[in-house]
Amino acid sequence: MPNFRPNTWPPEDDFPVVIDSEGKVVSRYGDIRWDFSSWHGSVLKIYFGDGPGNGHKVSKENANLLRLVTAWWIWGPGVPVQARTIVSRFETIKPFFVICSNHNICVSELSKYPEVIKEIATKGKFSHLHLLTYLHDISFNAKKLGFNILDEEGMKIFNKYLNINEPTQTAYIPPRIWSYQLTRLKECLDSYLQNKEKLERFFIYCLLAYEPSHSIIKKDSFKKLTKEFDLVEKFEKGIKSIRMSIKDVAIKFGVYCILEKWVITNNKCTLETLSNYLNLINFCGTAYIANFSLMHISECSRLRIDCLQSEVDETGGEIWLIKGVTTKTIQDKEASWIVPSTVKDAIDAMRHITELRLTAAKHNSQLTLNKKFLANPTLQCHAYEAWRVHHLNIDVEYITPRTYQEVCKKYPKLFNQQTMTITKEDLDIARRLTANLNPELYNVGKIWPLSWHQLRRTGAVNMLASGLVSEFSLQYQLKHASLAMSRYYGQNYYKLKAPLNSEARGLYLKEMYETITREFRELQSDNYISPHGDKRKEQILSEITEKDHKQLINAAKKGKVSYRETFLGGCANQGPPCPYGGISNITSCMGFDDKSACNAVILDKSKLPVINKLKNSLQIQLTNADDQSPLYQSLKAQIESAERAINVINTIQI
Repeated sequence: MPNFRPNTWPPEDDFPVVIDSEGKVVSRYGDIRWDFSSWHGSVLKIYFGDGPGNGHKVSKENANLLRLVTAWWIWGPGVPVQARTIVSRFETIKPFFVICSNHNICVSELSKYPEVIKEIATKGKFSHLHLLTYLHDISFNAKKLGFNILDEEGMKIFNKYLNINEPTQTAYIPPRIWSYQLTRLKECLDSYLQNKEKLERFFIYCLLAYEPSHSIIKKDSFKKLTKEFDLVEKFEKGIKSIRMSIKDVAIKFGVYCILEKWVITNNKCTLETLSNYLNLINFCGTAYIANFSLMHISECSRLRIDCLQSEVDETGGEIWLIKGVTTKTIQDKEASWIVPSTVKDAIDAMRHITELRLTAAKHNSQLTLNKKFLANPTLQCHAYEAWRVHHLNIDVEYITPRTYQEVCKKYPKLFNQQTMTITKEDLDIARRLTANLNPELYNVGKIWPLSWHQLRRTGAVNMLASGLVSEFSLQYQLKHASLAMSRYYGQNYYKLKAPLNSEARGLYLKEMYETITREFRELQSDNYISPHGDKRKEQILSEITEKDHKQLINAAKKGKVSYRETFLGGCANQGPPCPYGGISNITSCMGFDDKSACNAVILDKSKLPVINKLKNSLQIQLTNADDQSPLYQSLKAQIESAERAINVINTIQI
């Protein structure tokens, strides 16, 4: 390709940087913007600042040096990187060039101005520590680049004052709010699937009736479609009516009530209303997938219509997998994410919309789509409706995903604001799982600000059955789905045809250690007691004395900190896994006859009511059991164990 390698260094201004799939030059070296959209698959640009446009301005001299650094990342001797990585590096390093331009100095002379270095370090609002790596690499390659930003002394000054804005941990969505948003997403998807035949006929009718005199619909396709959908007579009579009132047509096809429920506001119904409704279903499907899969939203937006597959594991159970391209590593082109079977409904709805919109594209004489794309299109398809197509850049294959908050604002009927309002209980749970929540965003009475990454972290926490998950409605179903997901993410199920997404597995494992650490910390509360007394509890908790959170996580990874929830409270056993578990049988926890309580057992005083219920249930079962049977002996032993736990808790409380 003409842009494989520059013939000169620096490259000439007319050297082609980006060339699209058709061989057209999109950006040249001297341009004020480089457009990487055709590389990335969605809109992705950088602005050097030495020409007209929105963004921070940079002097011509500094902009040329910034071009040189960016070109070095593309054509230099390092490992090839993705377009998104180039843009991330560019955005991280650009503040140097902006602030130097504001002081009328060249960035290559920055080391001579310690006060400016200090200003950049303190006011640059840098987001991650990769910045130091970029500066070091530029310094290391200064002779080949032809300039340096900071010499050794300049780096010392910069590092001394640098204040990296470390991102706070992503918020965990409280179970009540998480369950509500998931329920509404499923309700919206189910409504579409139940009425998809009506919606399909309405869509085709609108497609045929939209400005036919302009020959947007191919004539041969027109006859085929009208015959197929039995709309010849309706179409001939409907041209005027559709221009007069889409509402009447929607009522006639039996879909107005659906549109009204989800997207119509101010009693306004137009062709755009139909497109917006289809976009909403695509969003709901994407969000539903993201809730269960731990995928990045950018990964969801790249899924194809054949992404859902299933396999049978060694126990005969069916495993559902979503397969796609991970956006975090160029090596992982066919990553797999575990999902529950209910995700099939989301994919079916999105696939149906893609089929409708490709029907519009195929029969539009003004559109020519790539054959490879048509053979396996994206699951979230562009709106190729005739009344929308003029807004599209058909060369961009993927849709740039909106933020979760943007969608909530665009579709106010999707979530009820009152239900999404944070309660004290919601806030208590959120604070327990996320340190340093911003009180300006997360507080009682405020609307919970949903985000895509929150779905990833919340999914990881829920998969671990943290004990915070409500047992109502869909939460109960989630626990069943999570058992399979936990098993395969945790064990990296080696028999799968494609490897599980390594980053999603890493996220799950990271949260596992976070959960162990968090729950172990909470044992310090007076609510947790040892049947062997306070001294034994102090011994169990000795690992967390004067340790910070990171140290505790490292201890958890090494097996020095171990904790899991049980029926009676918790188990801090650091040896081999207990064969009894402490869930379905508690005799190994509290002992019976001449056997004493386990050294690792911790009792939770708040569980006294359920322990009493267990005892009563066991006593009822005992009356119906044969007193010579093993069941009778087992029930009797468990009753004694429950009574011991009740006695310890009551004694402490007195």
